Amino acid sequence: MNNASFAALTAAAIAAFAAQAAQAQTVSLKAAPTLQSSSFSDAELVGAKSPMPKVRFLPASAFDLNAAAAEAQGSAVAFDKPGKRPAVAEPVLEQRRQISAAALAAMPAPEAVPEAVGTGNIQFTSTRTYPRQQDRVYPSSAVGKLFFRDSAGNSYICTGSVVRPGVVLTAGHCVHRGSGGNAGFYNSFTFVPGYSRVGLTETRPFGTWSNWQYVSTTTAWSTGGGNVPNVGDWALIVFNPDGAGRRIGDYTGYLGIQYPALIGRHVTVLGYPANLDSGTQMHRVDSMATNGGSNNGLWGSDMTGGSSGGPVILNFRQDYAGLSAATQDNAANRATSVVSWGYTSAGPQVQGGAQFNSSFATLFNQTCSAYGWAC
Repeated sequence: MNNASFAALTAAAIAAFAAQAAQAQTVSLKAAPTLQSSSFSDAELVGAKSPMPKVRFLPASAFDLNAAAAEAQGSAVAFDKPGKRPAVAEPVLEQRRQISAAALAAMPAPEAVPEAVGTGNIQFTSTRTYPRQQDRVYPSSAVGKLFFRDSAGNSYICTGSVVRPGVVLTAGHCVHRGSGGNAGFYNSFTFVPGYSRVGLTETRPFGTWSNWQYVSTTTAWSTGGGNVPNVGDWALIVFNPDGAGRRIGDYTGYLGIQYPALIGRHVTVLGYPANLDSGTQMHRVDSMATNGGSNNGLWGSDMTGGSSGGPVILNFRQDYAGLSAATQDNAANRATSVVSWGYTSAGPQVQGGAQFNSSFATLFNQTCSAYGWAC
């Protein structure tokens, strides 16, 4: 690509960002009987695809660590909601089941596993969450695998996280195709917090939640044509309580929310990438986030599709003695963004997502206003 072509593409991207930024509206859908979840077959579970969109280029400024750190120094917190540990002391919903060997044999081959550090020169660490029991201990317990279908009945996978007792956070592209208004919504949302599979044995420590009531995303995503980077690729799904009257977060706990708190910070990203452990285990990446342009953060990562919608967390931790609450960015387990996109080439080893802002606050407040019991 020559310089003129690159400049034209960059200008077009900036114009698209500007158009998106003017849209703080949301689009939502209430569950109808025809949209409610039905069980996913073994073939659907192991063969589900990822809808993660990808970008073809990024400006050099997106890889400037020093500029991102300086930006973080000058940004004050505008929105902060704390998370909470589980209210139910021990998991009581655990499900174990065997995946059929035939379905496993037909599973698509995983994507190539990338190198540890990419050509984008953004350093990161990457690991399966461990020990295995960690998936059922807060804050990891608030993260899970999200299954859903499109209007043609094809099955897909993303990652989600509990951010209020009855509210799951994910990416806009995990609930809506990016066009078509209400007809663009996907269906059959099924959330499995702490999901894992070892061999044929699948474990769901907090059960299976398919009784969704409401889903909402931003107009920036729903009218953006599926293009990324996007300033509003976020979504919230409300799930009804179980038969005991408890919500997901009563069992798993839930993450807090803070903005602006992504660009220039060191963050932890959790997800179920299809290229690592075939998406059967929760995976963790830690990296500094740079400024990818117009409110999108960029971080080093070897995760690909399946991690879409995974939370980007500031101060992922268990609290400890001597912890200071004096600094503005020291609050624990605050979601600041979600995984929105990857790069078309495996070389740069980066992912990105839109930093939460006032548009996210609108999405969040509208959801909690309509479903106060979920918040």
